[in-house]
Amino acid sequence: MEWKVEYLAAENILYVKTTGILTSGSANEMVKEIVSAVSRFQCKRQIIDHRETTFALTVSEYYQRPRINQEIGISRTWKIAMVFKELNHDTRFMETVFMNRGFTFRVFQDIAEARAWISKQ
Repeated sequence: MEWKVEYLAAENILYVKTTGILTSGSANEMVKEIVSAVSRFQCKRQIIDHRETTFALTVSEYYQRPRINQEIGISRTWKIAMVFKELNHDTRFMETVFMNRGFTFRVFQDIAEARAWISKQ
């Protein structure tokens, strides 16, 4: 999987665009880069654009992501919008798992809706 992290200064948002196949290992590397960018820009709001990405995670890996992400450095104080080509059982399950663990996390199919949600205080 490849990704690009961009800081949108006018909106104080990190925008992450991903492509390819996401595995647990590539997710870990991407999260490390996001943690670094949050520290560098002091920006706790992110839009993660996965519309060109295929997830290759098991149910167990989806369930473990909040704990792993937190160990890498993601905080519950962050606000995260993930955008997918389509919402399905896996994306909804991931949203539920993150929200049940106290994260401000939502999944979207429409990038404009994600941007509107992430911009609300």
